[in-house]
Amino acid sequence: MDIELEKYNIRFKYRVSGIAINNNKLLCVKINDNDFFCLPGGHVELNEDSKEAIIREFKEETDMNVSIKRLLYVTENFFYSKRVKCHELGLYYLLEFKDKVDLKDYIKKEQDGTLLEFKWISINQLDKFKPDFLKQEIIKGLTNNIKHFVIKNDKIIQKES
Repeated sequence: MDIELEKYNIRFKYRVSGIAINNNKLLCVKINDNDFFCLPGGHVELNEDSKEAIIREFKEETDMNVSIKRLLYVTENFFYSKRVKCHELGLYYLLEFKDKVDLKDYIKKEQDGTLLEFKWISINQLDKFKPDFLKQEIIKGLTNNIKHFVIKNDKIIQKES
């Protein structure tokens, strides 16, 4: 069961995302008819730690076996999604592949009907990528420190490393 709850018209989500880079390209996904790409990942489930969750999510969505290099970012993100106020706790992990990687783009239809369009995008061409803070971090180069961001309505209001 996903860790996601709604109370007082606010939705809380606990999510993980994977940063997977190969040949200077980032694996991205577009969900349904969104006009932007983001990182593969998903909700952490009850009684599951975040590392187990990102490995599981990557296997489910991409059929790729990955291992975790390190945690890069922790975010507290406050935003509106389809007129619902959201509070999202997000952990972003740098991943490495256990097997040879095929750089083909593809589309996958989930059991619930969700359409996932996976694409390897050059790090220099992330113009249709969200969240914006992460795009800037990836373009300028990943650091060795864990960074913590608090984001409200797409604006960084606090950044620590």
